[in-house]
Amino acid sequence: MKVSSKGHYGLLALAELVDNYKLRRAVQVKEIAKNQQIPPEYLGQIMVLLKRGRLVHGSRGPAGGYILARPPEAITVREVLHVLEGPLVGIDLRPGTHGRGMSPVTQRLVETWARGVKAMENILEEMTLADLCKPEPAALMYYI
Repeated sequence: MKVSSKGHYGLLALAELVDNYKLRRAVQVKEIAKNQQIPPEYLGQIMVLLKRGRLVHGSRGPAGGYILARPPEAITVREVLHVLEGPLVGIDLRPGTHGRGMSPVTQRLVETWARGVKAMENILEEMTLADLCKPEPAALMYYI
């Protein structure tokens, strides 16, 4: 799986919205773009996709901007990537769709790949925006 700039920038933008979620403050595209160093025009397109995917709400006007549609604990990385990137795997993992049988090696290869994809999806499903945005734990200090 390869995450494009769309997926990467989308996750950065959502992380910016996590910081403002508790304040219920809408954040404008130009502010997100500046803080996260994302091209504003491209970010505008990404935010439209996130809105269409029902991950954010948008409002117009001077006090307008975007806000998360749900709590950060309820939005998974897998969901975000699916909205922005589409299916996480671009090959058909269904065995034997060509009308002929597969060799045992090919069958095991497809099964192995499917297990790997499933494991990756499970990890991305477990990771939420809240998990991504947790504050860094304070470094342990030892005094002598």
